[in-house]
Amino acid sequence: MTAILYDPVCPHIPTCLVLAALFPTSYQPSPGISPQAGDLPTMDSASMGNCINAKKLCLDDFTCKVPFLYLETCFPFMASAPQKPENQEGCLEAAQQLQNSSLGNCRCQWRMKNQDICLAVYWTIHSTYGLGNYDLGGSPYKEIVISKPRKFNHLDLLESGSMSQSSPDLCMKSTNLCTLNDRCNKLRLAYGEVCSVARCQPLRCQQELRVFFEQVADNYAHALLFCPCDDGDDVCGARRHNTIAPSCVSPARDPPNCLILWDTCLQDLLCRSRLADFQMHCCRMDPLGNCVGIEPQRCLKAYMGLIGTVMTPNYISNLSADVAVSCSCQGSGNQLEECMRIQESFSRNPCLTKAIKAQMQVHRQLLSKSSPTAISQDSFQSRGDPSYSVHISQVQTFFFYCSIFPRSLGGDPSLGRVWSLWAF
Repeated sequence: MTAILYDPVCPHIPTCLVLAALFPTSYQPSPGISPQAGDLPTMDSASMGNCINAKKLCLDDFTCKVPFLYLETCFPFMASAPQKPENQEGCLEAAQQLQNSSLGNCRCQWRMKNQDICLAVYWTIHSTYGLGNYDLGGSPYKEIVISKPRKFNHLDLLESGSMSQSSPDLCMKSTNLCTLNDRCNKLRLAYGEVCSVARCQPLRCQQELRVFFEQVADNYAHALLFCPCDDGDDVCGARRHNTIAPSCVSPARDPPNCLILWDTCLQDLLCRSRLADFQMHCCRMDPLGNCVGIEPQRCLKAYMGLIGTVMTPNYISNLSADVAVSCSCQGSGNQLEECMRIQESFSRNPCLTKAIKAQMQVHRQLLSKSSPTAISQDSFQSRGDPSYSVHISQVQTFFFYCSIFPRSLGGDPSLGRVWSLWAF
């Protein structure tokens, strides 16, 4: 039997293989050609890290091509994947064989061309992650350089011009600053048009929200998302809340179950990737509950990456810095504990909460008349608070807070029960 596999790099040239002959039940490396660590093709410096280039290099070598094409049938989040849980042993063997190939360490970039194709290649290699628990195995994105917060170019104009206001509403000031910036204003108008109540297009609205937060300068995006509101200022809080989730994309009825929402996210390459990035950069904690190796601004970048997906988090109230995903655990049955863990990875995530509060404090300074010309990176680290460290100790162990482990076992990942959300 011949299976036709869609090749995302060459979409008009299907790859035809007699998979049934090569892999009757599970992947088995052919005797005599089993590659050693150094035999598989590796990437040169020019193409280092890009999963699209890594795939091209892999497909030029038979010992890499065979296990890779087999792995394309193993996507646990693709309904068309023929492999079922009982056949995952072959998928694990193929994935292990490719760890030393050009694909083993490939990553994608946030704003790269053909990001969806790159992510498809990455998750082909890492398709086995998530089968046993909620740890997605790390971020598919390359490390990015986070710039320090900087002063707004139009702040003086805003304070002295016709848009000056006596109100302490810093979210309004953030909106006005965006309006004064051509690029920020253009992107904001684009998502405002499709997210308005009169022209509500939920899918387009989500897409334009993602475009806005990916393409606007970080200082404007942060000012809109993390503008602090004074106690009792519901208008300020509502403005901040609607920036993230306009009524067009907010659930009109009862929110969905968090387990279903999680599963829906994992079936979408972009959402799955942003969720994995969030786990990597916002969820690392030691057994005592301390944030370990978390760089606050990188955590906020991962948090922003989820906006516009089904896992969009938002503030739980107009006055709080705490956030949550719009989902519930009603009807979870015997998976109530797992469902609550999904909720708490946002609503009770101390690493994320501390990062948001620190950013709000920074923008309270940046948006004031006495705004400093620069804010030290130390502003993002809570001095005197040992629970927030941006350094990783060589002897300190940590686990992913966002992974699902039974509370009765104290959050020890080595003791957590294995379960899967996949529906085949």
